[in-house]
Amino acid sequence: MKIIFLLLTLLSGAAWAEEIRTIRAEEVGLSAPRLERISHLMRDTIAEKKMAGAVVLVARHGKIAYLESFGYADTDKPMTTDTLFRVCSMTKPLVTVAILQLYEEGRLLLSDPVAKYIPEFAHPKVLEMLPEGSDPAFRLVPARRDITIKDLLTHTAGLPYSFASGWYPKDRLLGQMHALYEEAGISSGMYETPGTIGDMVKRLARLPLSSQPGEAFTYGMAADVQGYLVEVVSGMKLDDYIRAHIFEPLKMDDSYFFVPEAKQDRLSAVWKSDWQGKLEKVAPGPHQEGDYVYSPTFQTRGPRTFLSGGVGMVSTPYDYFRFAQMLLNKGELDGVRVLSRKTVELMTSNQIGKLFETTLHDEGWKFGLGLGIQADREHNVDAGDVGTFEWAGLYSTRFSVDPREEKITIFMSQTHPFNYHFDLWDKLLVMSSSSIAD
Repeated sequence: MKIIFLLLTLLSGAAWAEEIRTIRAEEVGLSAPRLERISHLMRDTIAEKKMAGAVVLVARHGKIAYLESFGYADTDKPMTTDTLFRVCSMTKPLVTVAILQLYEEGRLLLSDPVAKYIPEFAHPKVLEMLPEGSDPAFRLVPARRDITIKDLLTHTAGLPYSFASGWYPKDRLLGQMHALYEEAGISSGMYETPGTIGDMVKRLARLPLSSQPGEAFTYGMAADVQGYLVEVVSGMKLDDYIRAHIFEPLKMDDSYFFVPEAKQDRLSAVWKSDWQGKLEKVAPGPHQEGDYVYSPTFQTRGPRTFLSGGVGMVSTPYDYFRFAQMLLNKGELDGVRVLSRKTVELMTSNQIGKLFETTLHDEGWKFGLGLGIQADREHNVDAGDVGTFEWAGLYSTRFSVDPREEKITIFMSQTHPFNYHFDLWDKLLVMSSSSIAD
């Protein structure tokens, strides 16, 4: 039996290796020696104990020219190119695609009020803070209009993350929203919570908004509302819908909300780093750091009833490459169309007008539908071309698609806190872009 098991393991590994084909960098106009600079950067970062491990993928013209793993996924397990990663907020673009598929089928309009499908969102109120020292500290005013589905996709619905109060501790409004969310049991999706996504979204709908709909970019819970909206409109559970309409058509065979038992040994540990040489593995179970609660074992243990549309997915660099390549191809991959060209154009163009997107990016970036969009190079000299779109995940995962150069860059680690990887990502993008040699 052991011999049979070993043979099956080897055969499955061979099949996986057969599917993921890499080519010489020069075949797609990239320089192999220049791409090797990425390897030096990653090895140096790991040697300095800033992170335990990572995988980097660079592709151009639809072909993978660079796919390398570095360091360790766990204390006794080397990182491999097929390691599974909690992609956290890189879930959001996939759920956005699910909404846009239903939009293309005529089952909803982006201009529709969310309350048309989730009645609890009817007649929303907006929280306004009164001058400091006032009692009460705030008042509720009627929203000037309904929240629309587009507001959800652009994070202009006034639904922040509870832990955003920790990012901006002097913001009284976010502090008050955190208190209301805590009392109502609103989960960011970074840990298992009782009930279903629908149960939580209905509680969320009864709370006030942090801003008037459409008037401010407020990153947060809107994607979880999107996830429940997929369930209501499609009549399917969110994971079933995503699997049938995105994962299976794109052959994303290693992407899940909850990792199957047989693949849990491929899931990376989560590591905590101060980016100064202090690195430790995060223990299983929930952890609270100020206003932020997270659990590295959310995708493997527990009742598995809560499907987070904002942060719930697990994937691999190769699987996410296939999703990114579909977007780069204007909605199609390997002869399978997931979205129309016109819908991808809508998704990857500025949809927030003059509003300023500040959660992940500084000035010079805008927001499409579920994606950050680079609007200029004046403010982003370290980034790619205008029109580049990207997003990231809270455990330090990130992807970038440069349509002008037909280039995709993917970085996956499992390093907390999230913001420490920004400098590394900028250097990685510079090395990815400077490897272009045609």
